Amino acid sequence: MLLVTNDVDEALLLADRIAVLDRGPAARIARIFDVNIDRPRDRTAMSSDLAFTALRTEIVNYLSSLEVGGAEQAVVADVPHVEEIESTEAAGSAIALPGIEPIDLRPPMAYREAAETRTDRRFLEFSGLTKVYPTADGPLTVVDGIDLHLNKGEFVSLIGHSGCGKSTVLTMTAGLNPITSGWAALDGHYVDSAGPDKAVVFQAPSLFPWLTARDNVALGVERVYPKATSGERRDIIEYYLDRVGLSDSMDKRASDLSNGMKQRVGLARAFALSPKLLLLDEPFGMLDSLTRWDLQDVLVEVWNRTQVTTICVTHDVDEAILLADRVVMMTNGPNARIGQILDIDLARPRDRKSLLVDPRFYEYRETVLRFLAEADHDEKVAVS
Repeated sequence: MLLVTNDVDEALLLADRIAVLDRGPAARIARIFDVNIDRPRDRTAMSSDLAFTALRTEIVNYLSSLEVGGAEQAVVADVPHVEEIESTEAAGSAIALPGIEPIDLRPPMAYREAAETRTDRRFLEFSGLTKVYPTADGPLTVVDGIDLHLNKGEFVSLIGHSGCGKSTVLTMTAGLNPITSGWAALDGHYVDSAGPDKAVVFQAPSLFPWLTARDNVALGVERVYPKATSGERRDIIEYYLDRVGLSDSMDKRASDLSNGMKQRVGLARAFALSPKLLLLDEPFGMLDSLTRWDLQDVLVEVWNRTQVTTICVTHDVDEAILLADRVVMMTNGPNARIGQILDIDLARPRDRKSLLVDPRFYEYRETVLRFLAEADHDEKVAVS
């Protein structure tokens, strides 16, 4: 059997050997890894297998090291010494480079003023959040009584099998999908409509293809900062496009960007709105593994500077743990509920390579995988 996949875990679970290709163009097999793990293999148990964790770490690090252009090695430049010139704030800080004027890495002042809120505790609340859809066979309860609260600045990952209502929770929270019963409240106000205080990044890039990256971000910024000067709005647009790595592509049309670059624009647009709440619906689900890892790192870097309250819907266990303060696991639908909540006690800022050698990461991973496996088993038993 020959399997083509971007999923390292899938390859390790199934294969005897894993052949890693260089990045194109002119791609070739760069390295072959032998998978010397006894069969039969169990996805959950493998998280505590030292041979698995060591090989997984080696493969992920090797994939991360591959540069565009195949086997050619990247030129590594000396990085100048960077000194903090003021205490680090939640929204970033300024840095000084030798012989250069200090660079302020904090979001622009207009952004910080627009992001001010009334409360920090129980900033986002769900109480009995329920969604029922009418069907030909009668009412179908997709989400059944979600109770949860997030403090300001908290990052929560929402995970579960397909069809468990994760995206339904997200769209109700965004005000894009009417709540059947119960309620959601953000910063002391009930959620009853969509608005720029709730920024959403969807799985598929949702840009106007005929507009440039700059103009796509500007559409929201022009509405959210009516009292700001044109220069202040420009600063916000350029700050976030630069933060997501598009400083050289701001004036390219969206139709000329790769899918990964389009999703970077989507992230920049969401952050630039100074939202009270950032909602991510499988934002990297359509991307290959390497691009996905790159954008996860971009998301982590920008979130570290803004500390915006965030809910991220994902199917990726590693992504859920890397990003979140808590992982909220949902039971299978219909009548989906919160099945378990896992606190992630890993220091921030987080680095993927460090996590891969941290035993706690694999403990968290095994907990989530076990929950998902048991939920899948319970569903199959119920169906039979």
